[in-house]
Amino acid sequence: MRRAALAILLATALGPVAAALPAAAQSTTEQTVPADEDFEASHLRAAQNVISLIGGDVTFDDILPRIANQTRAVFTRTNPALTREIEVAVNEAALAMVPRRIELSKTLQLIWARRFSEEELNQLAEFFNGPLGSKYVEMFPIVSALALGASKQYEQVISAEMVNETRDRLREAGHTL
Repeated sequence: MRRAALAILLATALGPVAAALPAAAQSTTEQTVPADEDFEASHLRAAQNVISLIGGDVTFDDILPRIANQTRAVFTRTNPALTREIEVAVNEAALAMVPRRIELSKTLQLIWARRFSEEELNQLAEFFNGPLGSKYVEMFPIVSALALGASKQYEQVISAEMVNETRDRLREAGHTL
């Protein structure tokens, strides 16, 4: 559970950062990275080791069940008389797709391998296997949740102050609101 929360928070925290990078910087970075087939198996294993240590893939385990539930709901709403048949068909389709989870695991390995050398991944694994790394994995969701709460509170306070300040300035300028 803690690792799942960590992975969600990492993805959430890093997503906007990656999106904010200039396109030129991203393309330059990608050009210096080896092609997928150029990664040694040991490099990809090191990436998977780090992913496992931080629970970086656990959060994705609910994708298939969630999609199955959504699919079931859509078909059942459309034709409730076929609820049992829909249930069977969705379950069969979902079970057939289970082996495809490896595709996502491979993609996650490549994401990490593109950004960290094998040596760096091994150092990260050593860190996350140690007492401080373990504490980091345990505390990250708590610290992140508190930081998120603090930022939302800050946003609300600043928003209210900005509205009041703007209203006061407009009134001082002789405008009625």
